[in-house]
Amino acid sequence: MSQTIVEAKGIRLNIGRNVILDDINTAFQTGESVLIAGHNGAGKSTFLRCLAGVILPNRGEVSYAGGMDRDKIGFISDRVSLLENLTLQQGMDFHASAFHIADFDDSLITKFNLDRKQKIKHLSAGERVLFHLGLIVAQNPEILLVDEVIHAIDTYMRSHFLDTLIDLMDKNQTTVIMVNHTFSEVEKIPEKILIMEKGRFVLEEKTEDLRAKIKKVTAQEPISAELPCIFASESEFHKEYYVYPFNEEFRNIYPYEYQDLDLTEIMTAFIGGQYVKKRNS
Repeated sequence: MSQTIVEAKGIRLNIGRNVILDDINTAFQTGESVLIAGHNGAGKSTFLRCLAGVILPNRGEVSYAGGMDRDKIGFISDRVSLLENLTLQQGMDFHASAFHIADFDDSLITKFNLDRKQKIKHLSAGERVLFHLGLIVAQNPEILLVDEVIHAIDTYMRSHFLDTLIDLMDKNQTTVIMVNHTFSEVEKIPEKILIMEKGRFVLEEKTEDLRAKIKKVTAQEPISAELPCIFASESEFHKEYYVYPFNEEFRNIYPYEYQDLDLTEIMTAFIGGQYVKKRNS
């Protein structure tokens, strides 16, 4: 039976008069893999930093499962600038000391044959991401927070990065919560999807349930206004309509061809719909 490992309770954060996070309540389970998505500026990265304890909210709290050691929380920031003036070996030694790691597992760092005498700031963007992941793997984390870094990694390194995430989930029951703007690479990872808009989660669904509840209709003429269309994409030759929530009864009432969507199309529909609302407001 799954158990809650981290919970956000009434999280609110403002900077001046700008509300960044607006009364967020949600929880994550042990071993769960979660994708947080939304348009730029929705508050995703800020929320992740609250979970990591890097930012303290103005109101509400983030609580962890009783007895969980904070050393078991790993956070890869989108800035990936930690310890950059140290050599790799110095960074590893510092991390081991800060997180009380007696037996440092350097297998991921060794795999890429990185020169431990060079400074971290001289690594490529992809090497830096994998180095930081290597530091966190050595913690044996119970929670891993990943903030939009996959785009910085080339295809080869990206596969190793994602394989490492899957290994952590399989072997350690690590809860992985990631913010991402590209979705094809992580298609098979998230079990749950949260979509943020204006500092709130407007959708929280199990991935398989969401796939069943959203469909696409391609047509030359507008579809019935009775269908719950969250986004429409038009070209010179045809229109695409994204229907959510979809009900199987629609097939009999509105006899269109309803198409299944991959994760990229699903995110395009929800985020595209947000931009339309923003333009029309």
